[in-house]
Amino acid sequence: MKRKIFPYSRIMQNRTGLMSRRKAATAGEIATEAARLFSERGVAQVTAAEIAEASGVSLRTFYRYFPTKEDAVAPVLEIGAARWQAALEEAEEEPAAAIPAVLAAQLTPETPEEAEGLARMRPLLRALAEDRELRAVWHRVNHESEERLVALISERGERDRLAARVLAAAATEAIRIGLEEWSRSTAGVRGTGSPAALAARAYAALAPKR
Repeated sequence: MKRKIFPYSRIMQNRTGLMSRRKAATAGEIATEAARLFSERGVAQVTAAEIAEASGVSLRTFYRYFPTKEDAVAPVLEIGAARWQAALEEAEEEPAAAIPAVLAAQLTPETPEEAEGLARMRPLLRALAEDRELRAVWHRVNHESEERLVALISERGERDRLAARVLAAAATEAIRIGLEEWSRSTAGVRGTGSPAALAARAYAALAPKR
């Protein structure tokens, strides 16, 4: 399974959507700097102006892309969801059978660079508990990811929409819980207590039994 955890800018350039490649790259750069500053100093100690300056854009430009400083990290948080959904779409098995292996692969870094990048997410995830606005962005990203998963699971053959929603919710919540619990611990990015291990435990508890 192919996947990349970092760098953010390269992945963002592949998620052009309604934005041009140039706009996607700028949004990715702003998101990367916002995540870095939040991780280093804490959300409350960082202003939108400081994120803009670190990104090399004006404050006016910043607000053309993001309504608040917390929203600026949304692209960073969305990357993981987009990456693992793409892997699930490529899996040969039906979604219910493929999800455990896909989750494990996507949350386990392969290279030192990927491991370092995942480790850098820990302070940002820890900040969720202290910042309501950042937590709202995180929950919104997860909800949107869940909705995309429902569509993907339905396209892959699950005709019962309720069943598709339950499966999508289980997968999304497993990732969210796994990452949040890992961020609160001192566990590494691999092995016992890692995001992959915790997400696997959560999914086993949440997934519908078949």
